[in-house]
Amino acid sequence: MYILKLNRSKVWGGLFVFIFFIVLVFSLGISYTDLLDSRISISLLLSDLVISFLRVTIIAVIAWLVGILGGYLLHYSASLSNLFLPIINFIRHISPFAWLPFAIIWFGLGEGPVTFIMFITLFFPTLIAASGHFSSLPHEYLDEGHVLGASQLQIFLHIELPLTLPSLLNLFRMIWGLGWTVIIAAEMLGVSNGMGFRLLDFRYLLKYPEMLIYFIIMGFIGIIIDSIFKILINYYNKKL
Repeated sequence: MYILKLNRSKVWGGLFVFIFFIVLVFSLGISYTDLLDSRISISLLLSDLVISFLRVTIIAVIAWLVGILGGYLLHYSASLSNLFLPIINFIRHISPFAWLPFAIIWFGLGEGPVTFIMFITLFFPTLIAASGHFSSLPHEYLDEGHVLGASQLQIFLHIELPLTLPSLLNLFRMIWGLGWTVIIAAEMLGVSNGMGFRLLDFRYLLKYPEMLIYFIIMGFIGIIIDSIFKILINYYNKKL
């Protein structure tokens, strides 16, 4: 019964996605023949996908690791938290798109501003969330570690990190999804490849069917990657 209910929900979900695409196509005045006549190079599409995927993944991994370390320091040191938390909260509440002109001034055009925009988008949510995960750990585990004479590094590596890792892995899944949505705007900052650059090029050339195809592919890729992350996280949790 549960499997039947789950499959039925997936069918309805797929139907809603299909209806959404139909409404989107008609709202743009794009016909079925326009989509069939669109000329998109498969090799160029795959190249754009791989480049955007690598940009998001590499920056997400860096932001995740640095954010975990920073979050732990904020949790461990009350003085650091009191000193830096106000400026952290100030910066993280500014839209990453507001930094676009400053990123161009500081880094010029190309990979520099893309990396900067992506990093500040993903780093600050990771920092706050990681600090919260460490702060919510049961104190009895930490007290037992101290009683047994474990150093702070040993407590971090053998108690705090293993206990928070499932939550931190799920956090990576969320920031990767966030990065996948932001990469479109970030890749409009002077790079010559990627999904965002290609969408900007299509917009200038008024190639709306090609834009719609790229939209659809980005959505499905995001769903596929998110599902893979969920499977891996569930597999890890079952092995604990």
